[in-house]
Amino acid sequence: MPRAAARPRPVRYAPLFPDWTGPQPVEMFMLEELLEARRESAFPTNARGPDEDVNIYVAHLLAAHLFRPAHPDVKSGAEPLRFPPDLPRRERAEWYRRNGDHRLIGLGLYGRGELRRRRAVPFGASAEEARERDVADGQACYALAASLWRDGHAGAEGIGPVLRKLSLAFADYVGVLDCLARGRFGLGARLSAAALRELAPWLNGKA
Repeated sequence: MPRAAARPRPVRYAPLFPDWTGPQPVEMFMLEELLEARRESAFPTNARGPDEDVNIYVAHLLAAHLFRPAHPDVKSGAEPLRFPPDLPRRERAEWYRRNGDHRLIGLGLYGRGELRRRRAVPFGASAEEARERDVADGQACYALAASLWRDGHAGAEGIGPVLRKLSLAFADYVGVLDCLARGRFGLGARLSAAALRELAPWLNGKA
């Protein structure tokens, strides 16, 4: 007798993504905002080669910045380059990376490369000179970190290329974060003269 045809089994699947109805990781919010900022900026994603890995890295930096604006390893001004740490190679790479991260976030979000100093522009320098120095310091920190990571460290194939891309296009990534800060986060917004006139009575307690 012919065998009865087997009944088809129901298709089952495991969800790949979390339930989006509740609170979500802040990294996901930062990544979405960063992607929009890159689209709106002069340096969109993959404009000069694949760099989605940099987007993921920077999104995590932005999320971490909410809870710890400055890592204890961060040094002022050009100190990371003038006084390199006496540390094993791997730890030196991390030290330079953190100083590069700090300058990327500081320049991009706040227009100042070093959030530890009290003045946005150091004594004896113009705003343009200070920015050029901070950009050069951040770029050099990432270049040194990339070089130290590249030489035989486990995991270097992941973080090393990211640091290299950040060093080569540091000023462009700063520009993306500036676009994010002003266009999407509202940082650096200023009141117009008309708005100030409307607020004046309230500030003087006469409204």
